[in-house]
Amino acid sequence: MATSDPDLLNQQSLAQPDTQECPWAYYRALHEQADGLFFDPQLGMYVCADYALMREIMRNTRVFSNVNSQNVAHMRPPPQEVRDIQAASIRPVNILVSSDPPEHTRVRKLLDDPFRPRAIEKIRPQIRDIVNNTIDRFMPAAGAAGEFEAVADFAIPIPVTVIADILGLDRKHADAIKEWSDASVEPLGMMISDQRWIECARHIKEFQDFITAELEARRQQPRQDLLTHLVQARDPQGQPLTLGEMLAVTQQLLVAGNETTTNGIAAGLQLLLENPQQQQQLRDNPERMLVFVNEVLRLESPVQGLFRVVTEDVKLKDVELKAGARIMLRYAAANRDGKKYPQPDQLDIQRKNAGTQVGFGAGIHHCLGANLAREEMVQSFSILLQRLSRISLADNQPPLQHHPSLILRGLKSLHVKFAAAAEQPG
Repeated sequence: MATSDPDLLNQQSLAQPDTQECPWAYYRALHEQADGLFFDPQLGMYVCADYALMREIMRNTRVFSNVNSQNVAHMRPPPQEVRDIQAASIRPVNILVSSDPPEHTRVRKLLDDPFRPRAIEKIRPQIRDIVNNTIDRFMPAAGAAGEFEAVADFAIPIPVTVIADILGLDRKHADAIKEWSDASVEPLGMMISDQRWIECARHIKEFQDFITAELEARRQQPRQDLLTHLVQARDPQGQPLTLGEMLAVTQQLLVAGNETTTNGIAAGLQLLLENPQQQQQLRDNPERMLVFVNEVLRLESPVQGLFRVVTEDVKLKDVELKAGARIMLRYAAANRDGKKYPQPDQLDIQRKNAGTQVGFGAGIHHCLGANLAREEMVQSFSILLQRLSRISLADNQPPLQHHPSLILRGLKSLHVKFAAAAEQPG
């Protein structure tokens, strides 16, 4: 492993767009110089990069709480117009990613069944159809050459369509679903303008109004979809989810089932283009596809990190943390911890422990939609490699760039040229 610049941690911060665009040297310095735990003064919080320590923190929700952890208003107060829109909206509820036991346990038990492996297996043919239909839109005649923009033409349509179907929404709402998903997560990334923040608040209000009407429609006429499941769910005491809880769950599912999967698909395609030998190994050994997907999540980590709030004075790695301090669990840095992953910066579809990556979190807060996201990525890459005989970066591709965000890592565009396989599915 290359040795990091001894002054790098004093020069760079995750608050800086340049570091967000290319964070690998910063992550390396976290491991080599700070033993995986560092106070980033520009962020005003600790950053945890050590894999073992991170797993320890994630297991201890009593001391390292999720409640209100994802609220960044104290770091950057929203504009008054945003506050006005929020005042007219349904108040956010701490749920799933922003809650702890016992409340987290109560809600998670109500939602697990639709996302278990057996449930995802049932919709595999539907996911495959969506992937094939998406490819059909840019596929030329068999044997011919073509080009597509992988983010807009491939990575966005697949998860948006899948999550619309699961929720039970008409696919004509795909553009709106994408807007609501973006609006839900962009403010957390802390890199947007005030005007964009106002637009996001308006989109979230639109989302709330639309889903509230859809939930009421499910009460009147139940269907076989996730919105109906939310309406009908009852905890062991017979209590239903409140409207605020159902809206919060749906909003988180839009992000987890859409935004992060889009970024994972685009990142995986980039890795295939940059590693032609690994791409060929994958073509020759398609049974390694799940390992490849886990390597994508390890190396690119569409969710780069999330926050925890320290509830009492505690000592970590000889560092004294006071109650009220915040820690960013930087999943992407832990996923490149050389103590856990030999040659951590390299793609390796033969890696034996790729499945231990923490790109979906871990423990009780392991992402609810992880099985769905992995299945979408497996089918997307499998079918794409079957239908395209060769792929490479298009000649007109500008330098690759990612959307600025403290939280997410997502490509802006990825232009791909290819040749269609001689035999296409009939």
